[in-house]
Amino acid sequence: MPGYLIRSVILEGADALLRSHGQRPAVLARRAGLPPAALGDPDQRVPAAAVLRFFALASDAAGLPDFGLRLARNARLAALIGPLWVLLRNARNVRQLCDELVDNFDLYSDAALVGLTPLPGGRAALLSWSTTQGQELQELQMAEFSLAVLAAELRVRLGRDWQPQAVLFRHARPAGTLHLHRAVFGDDLRFNQDVNALLLDGDTLDTPLTPRSAAARALASRLVRIEEQRESPHAVAHNAEAVIRALMPYAPCTLAAVAEALGVAPRTLQLHLQREGTAFARLRDAVRADLAGKFLHDSRLGAAEIGEILGYADPTSFSRAFRRWNGNALRRMRRPGTKP
Repeated sequence: MPGYLIRSVILEGADALLRSHGQRPAVLARRAGLPPAALGDPDQRVPAAAVLRFFALASDAAGLPDFGLRLARNARLAALIGPLWVLLRNARNVRQLCDELVDNFDLYSDAALVGLTPLPGGRAALLSWSTTQGQELQELQMAEFSLAVLAAELRVRLGRDWQPQAVLFRHARPAGTLHLHRAVFGDDLRFNQDVNALLLDGDTLDTPLTPRSAAARALASRLVRIEEQRESPHAVAHNAEAVIRALMPYAPCTLAAVAEALGVAPRTLQLHLQREGTAFARLRDAVRADLAGKFLHDSRLGAAEIGEILGYADPTSFSRAFRRWNGNALRRMRRPGTKP
């Protein structure tokens, strides 16, 4: 289901959880911009931005800093992404499963991005999740929910005792105990990081899986390609944004680098983006603005650290860009208790 709508099955369990903590789920749904009926009907199409708002509102109202993790305990990737899961279940190994998810996630929704970024010097990689530009800044609960669902799917394939090598969160360490975080992800929890991601070692990625059959995989591939024909008019910009988000914390995010990752010439990428009504510099700027807002809202990284992640040579350049994006000085946008 391409676009910025997702199935309301992602809300399953929220009604009971909130009621058990003295809340009125329908009221919170309306405040978030969701139809209250979506809490009980898993097949409604609802705005992804409203779901992000609902997760954040629900966490605050119920006093549950681990709301996303609690909701993820009963969520299944198959129910969330529908037909795309048929393709994943026929992957030959974990690396191919991750690649298929990355390559086809936009068939589920354009409101988030999944990436698999190899780490230098080894076979390990980061399986990352992030909202796209234009969504809510408050992605903390959804980030933890999404990583927990991905970890649960891998645990089904790799055994109940499997844990990722580490888990990275862009947001600051939540208040209170991390008991549920450790139960879901293991002990290596890293906050205030560049990305939201599961760190998967090479042995995990190379673990063979048992696909149903070659015929089943071929059928699943055809089904996915049929869906892909109903391509978004902004498909190239969406793919370029995914690469920009993956590259930005680790390497110079130039037009040439992004074009190389997409397998096209820089001029070709420019022309495609122009046809879709944008340009590379504008797209990169929009991603920087989006990430800056998320880091400032959810992490405790200092402005200089955020500017460095976003590719600015000095804090002054970052501050100038931030004022251009938001019309306010950076120091006025910081959450209380964070570094200037």
